[in-house]
Amino acid sequence: SSALDLLYFTFSAQQPQIVDEILPEVQLHGRTGRLNCTVVRLNQNVVSKMFIFTFVASPKIRISGTTTVLQAHRGQNSSLQCSATGIPYPNITWVRLDGGLLPVLPTPVAQFRSERLPLVNVDIQHMGIYRCVADNFIKPPAEHLSQLLVFHAPRTRVVQNSVGQAQNRRFSAKLECIVQGHPEPTVTWERVINNGRVRITDNQKFDINKQTKDLQNLMAMESWYSLKIINVQANDYTTYYCIAENNFGRANSTFVLFETTECQGANCPSLPPSAAMSTFSINPVFLFPLFISIEVLLL
Repeated sequence: SSALDLLYFTFSAQQPQIVDEILPEVQLHGRTGRLNCTVVRLNQNVVSKMFIFTFVASPKIRISGTTTVLQAHRGQNSSLQCSATGIPYPNITWVRLDGGLLPVLPTPVAQFRSERLPLVNVDIQHMGIYRCVADNFIKPPAEHLSQLLVFHAPRTRVVQNSVGQAQNRRFSAKLECIVQGHPEPTVTWERVINNGRVRITDNQKFDINKQTKDLQNLMAMESWYSLKIINVQANDYTTYYCIAENNFGRANSTFVLFETTECQGANCPSLPPSAAMSTFSINPVFLFPLFISIEVLLL
């Protein structure tokens, strides 16, 4: 008979390791069964005992049947798939990593229980990371992260559209631009010179960067770019452009760098120690009447 019906194993008291060899075979045949254990000792009666066992296993994600990255066009219907194994068979629950609602019908929900997560009329706001969790109450549960990307033209926004800085004092100014798009856009910078727009290159005067840390203020699939204008001079006060472009379109944001009399920004030098101490000095002239009044009271 099959392992699910009845399993008979005979072993001697000196060979208990046989059980360790049998149980993996039991696992392959099913979740529950009966194990008849017979112990034979020389010159003694046969001792037999029946055991009923249940085999359980914590969930595991089947990568071959699970979505890692899904690319879709705006307005398209699609789905994410999450496949898992486990005994008993695990429940699959989907959530968004950013806490947003899942775009399912008839109404978007925070959680959705199914191996397949249907995505209806996908749009830019649906981009991001989705988590599937497989749980059968046998710890630990298993989880997998799936990324949804939506093809669209670039979008740009600014951190601050006007930036001030003093000139000729080795101070720098930073312009910051946040870009979104899929495929990932190419980002360039330009500035106005003599009523014309000129491309800016990364050199000793201009430092162009893509920020890779402190990105907690970004939305899904956004990137943070910056242009640092080193040692601001009078001819640096003009209009600047952050330009993002991919196969689906082009977008740009505008900045204005203007002159100030004092240093602006977090990297400005602090007051020298002599200036700081003078703020807290006390003029002895104002102390003389205080001494007089105290002396009169003591008399």
